[in-house]
Amino acid sequence: MKPLLIILFILPASLFAEEWTPPENPDPQTILNEAQSDALAKRYEIALAKHIWFHKNATKLQPAMIGVRLSFALSYWHDLGKVYPPAIERLKETRDQASKNVLNGKQLTDSFHDFVSINRTLGENAQTVDTFILLDMQNKKSAKKVYHMARRALIKGKEYKLCGKYLDPKQSFPLTIKQYTENKKMAKNPQLGKDFINIANLMFKNEVTTLIALLVVNDRKKEANEIAVSAKMEWDNPDFHAAIDKALEGNVPTPWP
Repeated sequence: MKPLLIILFILPASLFAEEWTPPENPDPQTILNEAQSDALAKRYEIALAKHIWFHKNATKLQPAMIGVRLSFALSYWHDLGKVYPPAIERLKETRDQASKNVLNGKQLTDSFHDFVSINRTLGENAQTVDTFILLDMQNKKSAKKVYHMARRALIKGKEYKLCGKYLDPKQSFPLTIKQYTENKKMAKNPQLGKDFINIANLMFKNEVTTLIALLVVNDRKKEANEIAVSAKMEWDNPDFHAAIDKALEGNVPTPWP
């Protein structure tokens, strides 16, 4: 065998993999769609490159894509990882870097949002809990800023006392009422249909009962009772009132959705 052929034979196949570079004036949605098509066509390395590019650049070009970036896009990336393990490795590396950024105070809110969203996608919410516990010990001011993003994982992890350190019902409950009022107004639009008001009701129910129950388990029963009375006046519904009564017994509901 000739020397050149021997060298080519022993070189790793990854050196010959097709490379991808973003086009001029890239459109994030187009690239995300292409990543899905590439995955279906088994062009896994190219699909991964596009997912990484999308995660790093989508909101820089189109800020409105923040929701897609941290939901559907991560889900597609995770799906790619089921058939192409390096994609999971890169997703976890991205998650771990976000955690480091959080603990170092680098782009705190954005980094924590990325961190929580990736953990939720991977089904590793315990990572969110562990990092928030460290943040709570190191910098309570920073922890307070991101508590609302960690709350879901903390509740699932039954870290009720830790939640209690960051409860601020005088601020959060009026905001919950305001959002619910706005949702009820929007629900009057016939184009939104009944599903919209059903979702608004479920969201309001979960927010209110969660706050009440967390206050109760943190020995703040007086505040819990005050919120319970106000909430029942806001929505006269037997099931809602029963859920509030249950929360007043210290039963923390499962996060929704």
